[in-house]
Amino acid sequence: MISPNPQPEDPAAAAPEEAYTVLRETFGFDAFREGQEEVVAAVLEGRDVLCVMPTGAGKSLCYQLPAVLREGVTLVVSPLISLMQDQVESLRRHGVPAAEIHSMVPLEEQDQALDDAARGDLKLLFVAPERFRNARFRRRILGAGVSLVAIDEAHCISQWGHDFRPDYRRLGAALEALESPQVLALTATAPPEVQDDVVEQLNLREPARFVRGIVRANLAYEVVRARGREAKDAVLRGLLADGGATLVYCATRKEVDRVHGWLRAEKHPALRYHAGLDDGERARSQEAFLSGEAQLMVATNAFGMGVDRPDIRCVVHYDIPRSVEAYVQETGRAGRDGEPARCVLLFNPADLHIQRFFLESANPSREVVTEVFRVLRSMGEGRLELTADDIAARMHVQATGRAVGSALAVLDRASLVRRGGRKENLAQVTVLPSAGDLFTEQPLPPGLGRLFAHLIERFGVNRASGLDVVALAEARGVTPETIRRGLTRLHDLARIEYVPPFRGRATELKGGLAEDALAHVDFELLEAKRRREEDRLDEMVGFTASPGCRVRYLLACFGVADGASCGVCDRCAGHAHAAAAEPPDERTRETVRVVLEAVRAYDKRYGFRKLAGHLAGSRAEGIASGPLSRGDTYGRLSHLGVKGAERWLRTAYDAGLLRLVPHKLAGGGRTVHLVALAPSGRGVLKGDPLPALP
Repeated sequence: MISPNPQPEDPAAAAPEEAYTVLRETFGFDAFREGQEEVVAAVLEGRDVLCVMPTGAGKSLCYQLPAVLREGVTLVVSPLISLMQDQVESLRRHGVPAAEIHSMVPLEEQDQALDDAARGDLKLLFVAPERFRNARFRRRILGAGVSLVAIDEAHCISQWGHDFRPDYRRLGAALEALESPQVLALTATAPPEVQDDVVEQLNLREPARFVRGIVRANLAYEVVRARGREAKDAVLRGLLADGGATLVYCATRKEVDRVHGWLRAEKHPALRYHAGLDDGERARSQEAFLSGEAQLMVATNAFGMGVDRPDIRCVVHYDIPRSVEAYVQETGRAGRDGEPARCVLLFNPADLHIQRFFLESANPSREVVTEVFRVLRSMGEGRLELTADDIAARMHVQATGRAVGSALAVLDRASLVRRGGRKENLAQVTVLPSAGDLFTEQPLPPGLGRLFAHLIERFGVNRASGLDVVALAEARGVTPETIRRGLTRLHDLARIEYVPPFRGRATELKGGLAEDALAHVDFELLEAKRRREEDRLDEMVGFTASPGCRVRYLLACFGVADGASCGVCDRCAGHAHAAAAEPPDERTRETVRVVLEAVRAYDKRYGFRKLAGHLAGSRAEGIASGPLSRGDTYGRLSHLGVKGAERWLRTAYDAGLLRLVPHKLAGGGRTVHLVALAPSGRGVLKGDPLPALP
């Protein structure tokens, strides 16, 4: 059976006795969890540390405990306000002085926290990575006595990671400004190349690396082949019959709404969560599920960081995720109480087009980036309140709004544009003069009257002014929606002109850019990122088709070699739900090998139909007279005919042996998909066993 804790690269070390005292007396634990002691010991020795440890394994203790024992303050970089709040509250209950600085904390409280740190009255200070954009904070933190910087979700630093965030990328420079204090980087998911990138970007000095417990031993992984929604819905009904808290991940908001809808129609008390819902519904859903009040959540991956419910018994992926890293992190939310839990992936090869669409959108071509930049330059400098769709409509090449948004992010990182945040967008309000006496018009209801009086006092009459709706709501102790409704009503009554704030992110083109400004964009890096994401998706498809232990496959993706089996996944336990055929016979193996050899010979050059014609020895125009009429595999499957050969190509694709690569036709025409070998297909040609075929 696979060890839940593969051996770390650095030898284990025992924590000093005072660490055990703090563990017991401050945090109330009798012993360290697996992997914690070695990390704590390395931190207390003063070493930089990279720690890869699964969700729920207790990474936070690895910096909280040393912070209590060390001089100075430990600066914790964390991406979620809710996580900071929870940790600060917990630390204070244990008598550890801690504070947080983020957008929800008043400025005077932020100053108090920094003053406490400078006096030595604070042990831990939590901040978001975006905080380092603030020049005032950067000046103040220099005098705060930072002795250790703990960076949670450190994989976000790497452009090779599944959740890259530009503000994390700037942390290397921030550490230099802090005179390079000791660093502890923590994450639940990072394959070797991401680990190396984190080390490089943070300039870690001979770091101790601990890669522990990537997959917890209490998780049973299963892949269920289900063609179409009806089949998936049927499997999901069966899983829900087992009871227990269940988290269902869907790839799109639309699919979340559909699954949530039929579950509610069938009297399942399901909640939903995605970025398209209003803040109130998202907050209510999250609170109800995490508190244990509700047992069933359907969500996109927006329901991610901060999901800290210990008794989730089943995590279902209704659609295939984009990478093994994302999959491991999301399934790691099951069974955090250590009790057995299931991780079920419902796989339909046709679903891959969703993830390939996302991949295309997230990795815009040089042509799209160049055209987006041309459109922006044609509109001049200054703030442009244009959505991605607005920009796409002005382009000379076809691109989705998602792809344009990604291109804008590329230009932002190259410092060619600045993308504003939604909080920067102001409503435009003009108090209108009255035909008669402004104050003798029909009286307004009290609440509306107070709002109108405030606008007159603040802006005067007949002067267009910017209004921060959220700030006004906070000042008046009401919700932003209440203010928006009030402004709309005053507009309808012709008391004001009200233009709601821009709903998107404004874009500002940097001034004084030369004609060759796009030379600042590293297009080679963008292409390398795209290829890596394609490989990661192929790797995920390989997981669905792997004939061996599921956990062993996942560990191999993270560079952990282990020849044993987990004993609990569907492959090991022998209760696979997939309707797999009997082990392939010699004729099947030979047919698949011929198919794979043909694809290797014409990799990324043709689609299914042309390759099928080649294999069948077709004499049709475009095959018999061109490159497809040559090669060892021409006509090798002539006994099957073109349709039979195409069925075998699609079978190999469904088994994860082939992949489809999008290719835009010349002249900005439509996109077609060309057939290529997947990593598992290359493996079969090298002698790996052929997986069970669907």
